[in-house]
Amino acid sequence: MIKKVHIIGLGLMGTNIGIKLVEKGILVSGTDILDKNIARAKEYGALNSEFDSEDNYDLTILSMPINEIISFFDNDFSLTKTKLIIDLGGTKHLIRLKMDDSAIPCVGGHPLCGVADNETWEPNPEIYNNAPFLLCQTNSSNNEVIKIASYFVSLIDSKEIWIDSEKHDELISLTSHLPHMLSSALVSVAMKEQNLTELLNLASGGFDGATRLSRTSPNMISDMYLTNMENVKNLITKLIDELQEILAIEDEGVMHKYLFETVEWRRALATKFGERDLS
Repeated sequence: MIKKVHIIGLGLMGTNIGIKLVEKGILVSGTDILDKNIARAKEYGALNSEFDSEDNYDLTILSMPINEIISFFDNDFSLTKTKLIIDLGGTKHLIRLKMDDSAIPCVGGHPLCGVADNETWEPNPEIYNNAPFLLCQTNSSNNEVIKIASYFVSLIDSKEIWIDSEKHDELISLTSHLPHMLSSALVSVAMKEQNLTELLNLASGGFDGATRLSRTSPNMISDMYLTNMENVKNLITKLIDELQEILAIEDEGVMHKYLFETVEWRRALATKFGERDLS
């Protein structure tokens, strides 16, 4: 069903997908705006074929920042001989609206397997193993490409989950986008309030865990926020209300009750789903 794939964008996600597909015997070509990324992808074994605009491809993967994915559909892109386009963007609804009008069938995609620091990394195709891979149908989708999308997810050993694009953005704003903004906000407070050397000498695992997401590329965090702004702003408003409640607590019993409920909920979550690696 999938024999030839082209990947546009050879950063962390695109290169590791390329490695997975090459290992499965798929012909994989790739392009990137940076020559060094193409060279690195070849070095790591993510590419085993040269891109030819005259070839017919079964799948084209857009592995770029969110705004570049959106811009891709605004421009006259030369790659027209492909059965399906899938993106890997962290927000889905604005991309899906572009995909709705695409002459080439499209399915929105979002693998939930990123790492905290996506600027410096070694090849690690195993990040896709058993990871949820969210898929969104578009108005340009059809039965054939839905099957291709499902097969692609199985090829990289991920777990296929179909979801509405608006619901995707609503849920991901809470599980990903708000935590990224909170991590950055905490770092900003630390930068302004304390001497860095003194802070690092006393920082424990709590500070490390709470701020690790702020190591993510600022371009990526900005794109996530700006393309899902309404949902994130709504959650920030609710978080401010929650913090105001905490500010009002002056009784030990009330504080214990508040913390007990959140601790029990989080422990139940860990018991059911396990803890994920924070790398």
